[in-house]
Formats: sequence, C-alpha cells, structure tokens
Amino acid sequence: MISARYLQVAKQLLNAINSGVYPAGTLLPTEHELSDIYQVSRHTIRAAIARLQEQGLVSRKKKVGTRVESSSLHKGYSQSLASVSDLVLLAETQQREIKEVEYFTADIGMAGRLQLIPGGKYIRISSIRIDSSSPDKPICWTDVYIQEEYESVIPLARDRRNELIAAIIEAEMGCEIYTIEQSVEAVLLTEKLAEELNASGDQPALQITRVYSERNGEVMALSVTVHPKDRFTLTTRMVREKPISLDQQVPL
Repeated sequence: MISARYLQVAKQLLNAINSGVYPAGTLLPTEHELSDIYQVSRHTIRAAIARLQEQGLVSRKKKVGTRVESSSLHKGYSQSLASVSDLVLLAETQQREIKEVEYFTADIGMAGRLQLIPGGKYIRISSIRIDSSSPDKPICWTDVYIQEEYESVIPLARDRRNELIAAIIEAEMGCEIYTIEQSVEAVLLTEKLAEELNASGDQPALQITRVYSERNGEVMALSVTVHPKDRFTLTTRMVREKPISLDQQVPL
C-alpha cells in the first residue's frame, strides 16, 4: 500500500539524514536515484520527500534538487510552498475524511466574505485531514466551496481522499489551476472545531484561505482551512533580488 510505503521510505531517509549520510546543506540523490535505491516508484519517493519537507528537514527547488535543511524534527507540520504542484503533492501525504456536505445560495454577506457571486448556487464540502502517523490528532478542518455545477466531484472526493478537491475539478472538468491566492490569519478555535479536531477549545489557531483560479480569473474553488496552533507551521522563503546594474537598465 503506497501510503504505508512512502512513510517507510521517509523514515529511512530520516535515519540517513540523522546519521550524517546526507548532512545539512547537501543535496539528496535525485528522485530517479532514490527510486533505484529503495526499489519504489518515483511517486512514492515524491510523497516521502514531501513528508520530510512538512517536518522542516528538506527544501526543494526546481532545477536544483532537494536540499537537507536540518537533521532534527520540528514540532507539528511545516509547509513551504513554491508552486501549485507543491500544494498538490502535500495533499498526497494526508487523507481527507468528509464530515459535511451542504448546498446553499450565497447571500450578500457570505458572497462578500468568501468572494462568491451573490445569489450563486454553491456546495460546501467540510472535512478533516489525517496523517496516518497521528490519526488521533487531525491536522486541520477544511471548508471547500465549489459551484453547484461541480457536484459530480463529491463522490470522487470521497474516494480519492489524498487529492485536492481543486485538483479533482481540474482533472475531471477540463479546468486548469493557474493561480492560488493565499491569505493567513490568527483565529480562535471554536468549540465545534475543537471537538472535531480533538483539541482544546478557545486556543489560537491558524486559518488559511486559498482561492483557486483559472487563467481567465474565474474562481474554480475556495478553501478555508483551520489548523490547531501546535499542528502546523507555514513557512515562506524569500530570496533577495539582485539589483539591476546601469548597463542592464532599459532606457526610457
């Protein structure tokens, strides 16, 4: 089973990092090389690396590779995203359990708050996400809002538990995720969510809102995710841009 296999590979890579086989600051072997070393598919290798990335042990950069950042585990989950594919891959390491499905018409207040069209027909799909290593501590609660015309993805979301709902829409409806607008804010965990997430109520939580849009700007899906304070860390990496020299400037 791939979910168990990728965890085994992640543990073996973690042991190799801890023992100094891959010291901090060095690059891991390529996905192809790791696939040969552990005799698993590249999909399994990518899921294992994503697991290490969540824990703050490695970082990935296109055309460079996977770099070892630390030999010690961070508390909870650490997410560092540089592309849409990073977010899709992160979802592959967790399992969704749908709790509620609601059909509704967006009123003016809800439309303004969630960037929906007033009077539009929508579906809210609410779920928790679970990692097999800590099944008693769900990672988050997520409300995903989609247009009613996409209702055929609901049974697919139940079956394909490790895929983003937006990615399922993309695959099944011929859409394309072009941009993801992400905003983060601190909130208090409500009594209901505390019960669902097996956490203490009225504690600080991290709320992440993501708007998935197509190239033409049309919103494909919107998600609001709430993480208990000790179960998730969102990291952002910024690189200083080199100043443009005088001979590189474009004349007015």
